[in-house]
Amino acid sequence: MLLARVIYKQHFLFRLNHLTIVDNRNYHNYELRITNYKLQITSIMYAYKLSSYQYNTTAIRQLLPKIFTDSALIMFCYDHFPTVYQQFQTDTSLNDRVSLLVNYCEQNQLFDQLLPLVRDINPNQFLEYDPVFRLIAEAHQKQQVQPVCFFVSYKLESNLDGLLVAYLQQFLTKLGHAVYISSVSSRKTVNLNQIDQQIQQSDFVLALLSNQSVDSEMMRAEIQLGSDYKQQQGTPNMLLIRMAYEGLLPYSIDRLLNQARVLSWQTVDDHERIGQEILAVVEHQQGIQAKTPLEGMRPVKFPPLESDSHPVQTATPKSMVSEDGRPMEDESAIYPPMPEFDPRFLEKLTAPGGAIKPRDLFYVERQEDELLKRQLDQPTGTTTTIRASRQMGKSSLLVRGVNHARENQSKIVYIDLQGTDNRHLDSLDSFLCYLGETIIRKLRLDIDELEKSWQGALGPKEKLTYLMEDYILRANANPIVLALDEVDLLVQSENAFHTEFFGLLRSWHNNRAYDFEGQWDKLYIVMAISTEPYLLINDVHQSPFNVGLKIYLEDFSSEQVSSLNWQHGAPVGRYDFGEFMSLLNGHPYLTRKALYTMVLQQLSWSSFYILADDDDGPFGDHLLRNYWLLVKDDQGLAEAMLDVIDHNNCTDEVALFRLLKAGLIKGGGNHYTCRCDLYRRYFRDRL
Repeated sequence: MLLARVIYKQHFLFRLNHLTIVDNRNYHNYELRITNYKLQITSIMYAYKLSSYQYNTTAIRQLLPKIFTDSALIMFCYDHFPTVYQQFQTDTSLNDRVSLLVNYCEQNQLFDQLLPLVRDINPNQFLEYDPVFRLIAEAHQKQQVQPVCFFVSYKLESNLDGLLVAYLQQFLTKLGHAVYISSVSSRKTVNLNQIDQQIQQSDFVLALLSNQSVDSEMMRAEIQLGSDYKQQQGTPNMLLIRMAYEGLLPYSIDRLLNQARVLSWQTVDDHERIGQEILAVVEHQQGIQAKTPLEGMRPVKFPPLESDSHPVQTATPKSMVSEDGRPMEDESAIYPPMPEFDPRFLEKLTAPGGAIKPRDLFYVERQEDELLKRQLDQPTGTTTTIRASRQMGKSSLLVRGVNHARENQSKIVYIDLQGTDNRHLDSLDSFLCYLGETIIRKLRLDIDELEKSWQGALGPKEKLTYLMEDYILRANANPIVLALDEVDLLVQSENAFHTEFFGLLRSWHNNRAYDFEGQWDKLYIVMAISTEPYLLINDVHQSPFNVGLKIYLEDFSSEQVSSLNWQHGAPVGRYDFGEFMSLLNGHPYLTRKALYTMVLQQLSWSSFYILADDDDGPFGDHLLRNYWLLVKDDQGLAEAMLDVIDHNNCTDEVALFRLLKAGLIKGGGNHYTCRCDLYRRYFRDRL
């Protein structure tokens, strides 16, 4: 009977897996139900696999009579414990039979064999009397651990992630801790304001990173929010669980979690170890210095830091990265587009003509690429501003441009302002000191020169200018490209000093005209911004954005989208192409994601179009992240978006700045529109 039940479960799981693979057209309709079925079945079968603990035999003795009748226990022992069965007499009571079985398992260390069998027969009763959790709870309480709150961030579509989440919720709750679960897949089922409050109130954020969740924009938003609250109030602490994922962290997540404790999960057999390691982190955080493991538990190695456990990989001569900067194993494969460009491969280039090359298979070369290359090929220093909205390709353009300059012997200093620690943004002095240190370190110069330059009564702008002129530029015979990405983020700094910094860059540009030694001619400045320059600095005479070359990057043209469609095997037919362009308007990231999804899931355009603006559709994660950006804002961002949708205008200059930077709208002057019809449809119906 038991064997038949196990075979049936295995057959049912096979049927579910088969359905996930073959029924691609209804992928999004079935995926949630498949996940729930697997959670109900597989978590019962595997999630509570036990190890060799000192079991709570009292709880086991109470459990067995709740599961077995007298005759059922006799048959159970006949099948699985014949030695115990042979000790049974006709007049032996049920409680005596239970004692014989428990004593035998305790003497022979067979609880690992007994309890999984018992659990399969009656999983609900097993959980109610779970002897292992009861023992862990007692040991945990002996450590005088205070209850804490956990916020678990994971992607619902990842089945294995869901198994661990189900286990941790049961495990941590039994120990008296609070567990908030964010299984974000649909705005219909998620209270976004509640997520914000739960993250703020939590002591720990557990981020489960898997192959399915690695590119989730919503998960990144949750991790970003947790990091923001950590800087504001000291909590939550970040804890990363790698779900059989050994690759590099996504760029933005790496910046936020590079000092997070990291746990490594490979199979369902790791559930208990993960739970114990989480407890070890909690006890460490509360100052409990127990050098021995919890009573009855295996020794647990304290989780390492992410930056320690996954050091930056070194480049090999044949290394190649995708169009988005993702390390690739197969140069001809189609990889899912990333929501952001990863510039870290620049850090691995140790010499001109070096080891890593960005792939061009799905990269759309635009006229602006050639303009930037020509600008950086000029014999004397130049200033260039790249203006483009989010996910339009400005970082990719910038990095490819400076990589071209590097191949022509230029020294590269790439700085992404998104990665700048808030402590460096406290004042102009701290930011310019950080900038000087970064330039020196990236050029492999003597850091002691920074300390010498930062002494004396001069202001920070003069200190950095003299450091550049007297040391950095003179120490390099080759041109230096200073590439500043997302430089307009300085406008949002609490201690706003952006006007002074932009004025400093303008003065460096002007220095080229008065430098008879030619030192400043070695400096090439490239800046990438997401908003209109006039919103960044009022004084045009101090602005670095109205001098030199100004590149305004637009979304893909119809011809460029057509070429990209052809490179993907033309999943969008000739008669559907106009509707495809109308929906996405050449949005680079969404266009590539749409083509990739249609190829991967073998979706026709008509099927894809129906799902496009659905919360559970192919763009659901992207749309939900932007919806959250709008509704969690208390400064009228949602209202400003509706003004653009209804009236093609926005009178709130601050909101206009943020909507442009977020890449949700486009336009200029007094006329603005949604960036694509997908945004107009989605936000019109939901705001």
